[in-house]
Amino acid sequence: MTTLYRKYRPQTFADVHDQEHIIKTLTNEISTGKIAHAYLFTGPRGVGKTTTARLLAKALNCKKRKAGEFEPCDECASCTEITHGNNIDVIEIDAASHTGVDNVRENIIDNAQFKPTLSPFKIFIIDEVHMLSTSAFNALLKTIEEPPAHVIFILATTELQKLPATIISRCQRFAFKKITHESMLEKLEQICKDEKIKVQKSVLEKIITKSEGGMRDAESLLGQVFSLNLKEITDEDVAAILPTADFGAVLDFLTAILDTKVSNAIEQINTLANSGANLEQLTLSLIDILRAILIAQTGYDLKNIINTDKASLEKIKELSTKIPTAKIVAMIESTLQRKRELKQTPVPQLPLELLAVQFGTQNFEPVQEIKQNAIPSPIRAETKIASKPESKPLAATITENIKTVINDLTHHSTPTKTTLEEVKSKWNELVSSVAKATPSLTFILKSTELRSLDSTGLRLIFSYKIHQEKIEEMKNRRLIEDELEKTFGERIKIQCTVESTETTTPSAELNELAAEFGGEVI
Repeated sequence: MTTLYRKYRPQTFADVHDQEHIIKTLTNEISTGKIAHAYLFTGPRGVGKTTTARLLAKALNCKKRKAGEFEPCDECASCTEITHGNNIDVIEIDAASHTGVDNVRENIIDNAQFKPTLSPFKIFIIDEVHMLSTSAFNALLKTIEEPPAHVIFILATTELQKLPATIISRCQRFAFKKITHESMLEKLEQICKDEKIKVQKSVLEKIITKSEGGMRDAESLLGQVFSLNLKEITDEDVAAILPTADFGAVLDFLTAILDTKVSNAIEQINTLANSGANLEQLTLSLIDILRAILIAQTGYDLKNIINTDKASLEKIKELSTKIPTAKIVAMIESTLQRKRELKQTPVPQLPLELLAVQFGTQNFEPVQEIKQNAIPSPIRAETKIASKPESKPLAATITENIKTVINDLTHHSTPTKTTLEEVKSKWNELVSSVAKATPSLTFILKSTELRSLDSTGLRLIFSYKIHQEKIEEMKNRRLIEDELEKTFGERIKIQCTVESTETTTPSAELNELAAEFGGEVI
């Protein structure tokens, strides 16, 4: 049985979707007879590079095409043979399977010296050309630079950066783009009509989203849906074939977060997870949407950024007018972090639940990500006195992280019973307790001024920015707040402030303390 993407592969230039900038140039060259000796087609997978290469070969070797025309007749022996892949004058080579220099010499260089058997041109179509070895490229270079008059090269690649500049410079280059949502929908609907199978539009939308702008991928997925052997196909029918969440579900999840409906967002994530949705793909879609919202705030055309339906585009534009840029940036950074955690966490949906809790509040405060064994860049003047902390299991790290977020939310603006004088009276004891866990905080806490204590927390004043940043590291902040809770029986948040603007060098005390621990100030 012929697959859909082969059955419906364009056989004329007019059938090629969304590559008008390329088709116009090529058809002008064909109709005027001003043909280049080497072409380079670049772009994502499944957008028409090999198809266009075959159409170019068809048109150039078509026996019935008249002067001034560019479309192949698709009826003569040459056109029919190229369609079926058995024309002796059009040689298709998969560079991924023929990477060596010997293959290049035998299949291309030596073969190029002989004139075509039945056609005006001998055409070499080299797919995935970036897979050739360096020696193979070197051997091919001279032939591409000065080929015989009867030879035309068409190179195709998805990874242009891997090609030598010497090869690129000898070719006429064309960059193919992803197929737009509208064009893909039009093509898929036409295929459904031709196959006499009714497919719900939302199913086609899911196929388009999952194919990421590749028409071949979309047609392959549609063929998989057709294999259900039903005359009418709905969302429920394809749940097992297309389990990944579409942009609609991701937008609903994001909207619930932004509307501070955290429980709704968590419910959606668990529903998607239980239905077999690919959470990694969902997270990638969330990143795409957040990126689109960010770019929409600049006024740039989203059609060049994200491939989705008009309703989703309008929703993205609407959200871009409601969310502060700082929050979008923080959400993107946090989502990227959560994606890295997805494959390691014992509960797959936990990273996304963390995301919902972290950002599902009106009083949005970015939560600093835990970066174990790493020193923030502003603390380069810190002393090398702390021993290397032991890495915690990821599950423990995530659990601690969510506890901190929840504590921040639930203890916000709670009046304190403890007074500033009580904290000052027991501060040295508290510093000693903290020092048992993290000795490097001793000097910083002893030199800290306790300024005030109210419903917002205990305000600590530092003379140096590096001291403030060290205390504000999540693990250190949590350690100090835990000790405060043990000592005074209530959760007291700390607020850190720097009141010195002097760019002074570390004090003699700091140098002395560093030397005591066998370190030095950098």
